[in-house]
Amino acid sequence: MDTLTTVFQFEIRYNHILNFSQIARKILSPYVRLAKRITLENQNTIEERIIFNFDDDDYLIIVNWDRILIKGQGSLSAFTVKNSPIQTPFFTILEDIRALKEFGSIQNVLFAVNYIKKLDIESEHITERFIEKTMQDGVSKILGKNTDVAIILDAKETGDEKTVTFGPYFGTKELMSRPIIPVNLSNLEDTDFTGLMLEYKHFKQTSDSSFSEFVSMANISNKIIERVWKTL
Repeated sequence: MDTLTTVFQFEIRYNHILNFSQIARKILSPYVRLAKRITLENQNTIEERIIFNFDDDDYLIIVNWDRILIKGQGSLSAFTVKNSPIQTPFFTILEDIRALKEFGSIQNVLFAVNYIKKLDIESEHITERFIEKTMQDGVSKILGKNTDVAIILDAKETGDEKTVTFGPYFGTKELMSRPIIPVNLSNLEDTDFTGLMLEYKHFKQTSDSSFSEFVSMANISNKIIERVWKTL
């Protein structure tokens, strides 16, 4: 099995819009017909959240007073092509928000994605195999027998941070315990196997964002995962 993207999230954060709950529904009403379901949280408060669920297309969009985010699952490449949901409706909604007189500026963006890969190894041996490939004996014997393990790599520059976390994967139950869970688990192809999991996050301070930036971040993540898999 090739690498599977289980879920990704792209989040754009902006200055607080204090009257968001009063103006949001008028701005977002043109997009209601596109969604399968609409959910309102914290209704009529400054932290009101509007969630557009597109279950058939395996993604959702959340809009509130200080950010807009899209969460999707399945093939990441389906979201990097022209006319994908990233362009419409995600960035078209953002442009409508940016046109508000109350809008200040974009502060930062966050891209996060989870990958899994199947290995033909029994679950009781996957941790041992991972340790053999990645660690020195002294480190691996600190606790004696290890039942799980993970490696975290950080790269921080001014206004730009990347984090990679990877380790053994023991089946579908792990997906539901991660910080970002799939949109609709039943729509994913088989995920109940033993193998490897990688989580990648890219945080960037910026005053602007675009579809091309999302594509660039996705391409960087694909290159990083190729490097990781080659070491294992």
